[in-house]
Amino acid sequence: MTTKTTEQAKTQAEIPLSGEQNVGTIATSKTPKTFRERCFDIGFPTLVGLVGEERASEATGRVAAALAAARASARDPKDFDLCTVQSIGQVVAISALTGIYPGTGATALAYAIPRRPRKGEDPQLTYQLSHRGINALANRAGSHMVPLPISYSDVIEVSESGDVVIKKIDLDNPPTTEADLRGVVLIVKRIDTGVLVCSGWVPKKLINERRDGSDSYRYAERPGNEWAKESSPWHKWYTPQAMKTAMHYAIGRGWCVIDDTEAQRALQADVQSDIIDGEVVRPQGRLLAKEIAE
Repeated sequence: MTTKTTEQAKTQAEIPLSGEQNVGTIATSKTPKTFRERCFDIGFPTLVGLVGEERASEATGRVAAALAAARASARDPKDFDLCTVQSIGQVVAISALTGIYPGTGATALAYAIPRRPRKGEDPQLTYQLSHRGINALANRAGSHMVPLPISYSDVIEVSESGDVVIKKIDLDNPPTTEADLRGVVLIVKRIDTGVLVCSGWVPKKLINERRDGSDSYRYAERPGNEWAKESSPWHKWYTPQAMKTAMHYAIGRGWCVIDDTEAQRALQADVQSDIIDGEVVRPQGRLLAKEIAE
């Protein structure tokens, strides 16, 4: 089996997806297909067996359009073209089945980001939720999460029921750096009744353990990779990333129960997307780092 190198692929006017020539369900044509069309060809065969032809066609079309928009807004759209068929198929499937499509800008619920597992290998398209996306999944389960960053000057106590109670908080001077943050109070309420379900504490130690397993953080910390700190969410937007991590922790501990299978897949994909043993394809830019963290 012959595999085209990344450099060879980049020289083509229309870049075929990595491994596309080996996927029998994807029709070959002398006229190159657009990225949107190829996303549809990759995702539709998988979804049609799960939700039927009509729903699969509609959902795949919407995801393909969303991914095409993400590609168009990328610093180098060719990064998307070179992503493996399998990784694109996974993003299409998760997006379609959850109804949370990758977007762009600060209001997006999720993002699609090309990442390389190892140097020299084709990039993989990864699916990342924003904190808005995580709460969208929680809302479907009837709950709403509110992460509150706590500084060392704030005062918190633990009630008899085990909930964390905020006694004093400086709303005008919230923690914005790792040095300022003590931890995150994660409040969970029922949407229908407004009843407080849980008010749990996620200390900075646990947050940093998750951060230390982040590929983007480790890559930016390596000697000679200082430039990567400009696009690493953990370096540029530590506190928002800590808040998002606290939300994942709350779900893992059962403080906020999300029992939908497809929602769980999206949450798992979000966690795995930043634990790839490799490198970011190229600097994603300050805007993207901010969008993911906020």
